[in-house]
Amino acid sequence: MRPSILDLPQSCEDILALRRAIAQLAARCRVDLTDRTALRRVLDGDFCAGQSAQSDHQDLRDLSAMLTLLFRLEASSSEDLGITGLHRLWHQHGRMLARFRAGQASAGAGQQPLAAH
Repeated sequence: MRPSILDLPQSCEDILALRRAIAQLAARCRVDLTDRTALRRVLDGDFCAGQSAQSDHQDLRDLSAMLTLLFRLEASSSEDLGITGLHRLWHQHGRMLARFRAGQASAGAGQQPLAAH
């Protein structure tokens, strides 16, 4: 059975929830979301191996995935992806938020900022 548009979550609230999760994770990773260079580095996976712990790298990978998902959701429409593709993106969104919320409690302290090269 094909998913219907009625099965999709409330898009405005979900996009806002994703934006809040990104803001929280960016703060934890000390990434300035207004710094295009830092954003480009996160999206490119350039985490400077010696700069932070392996757990910090996982947070940065999660941030990169969330940013990519947000950009795809905002740039896509049901006409571009079709209902099935849009439904798949929303499920990916739900899984990402659930994983972020589960890992939020285990956030480490004393992390260094991600500086631009």
